[in-house]
Amino acid sequence: MNETQTYKNLKDKPQNNFPEMIIVHHGGGTDANPLLDTSNQTAQIYEAYHLSKGWDGLGYQYVIHKNGDIWKGRPEHRNGAHTVGQNEKSIGICLVGNFDATLPTLEQKNALIGLFNAIRVRYPAIGDKIYPHRKFATKTCYGTKLSDTWARDLVSEAVPIDKEKIKEQIISLVKML
Repeated sequence: MNETQTYKNLKDKPQNNFPEMIIVHHGGGTDANPLLDTSNQTAQIYEAYHLSKGWDGLGYQYVIHKNGDIWKGRPEHRNGAHTVGQNEKSIGICLVGNFDATLPTLEQKNALIGLFNAIRVRYPAIGDKIYPHRKFATKTCYGTKLSDTWARDLVSEAVPIDKEKIKEQIISLVKML
């Protein structure tokens, strides 16, 4: 997983985020062109934009590029700057692209499923509390091409990780060596 400068700057700061849910975003278009193709944007572009607004850096905890690469933005233990009123109790994930005009790539979908799995292991209480940004704002985010339950439905594809089973498998493999 790649780290943004925001992550590096904030990773040693004290906890001020207590995740209860995941909020999914898309890069979206612009006010001038809501259907603008933003599939070429990157975590660094979002980070520079958020810094230009005077924020502490990238507002999301994660950004997933079109090729499935995951970038760490704000550390999970630090509050985000992605959803007014929810930043101190959520993990914000942004998928690059404009899902008012297109759909996420297979690589993004697979990366998101893996990320959901990992987050849900660290924060079991999140369960299926996965929402589009538009649930909390008057925006189309995460895009009109995706249903309100699209991201939550991915959880059914995400197989929960059984830490004990993995531990047993590792011990068994070590014994074979």
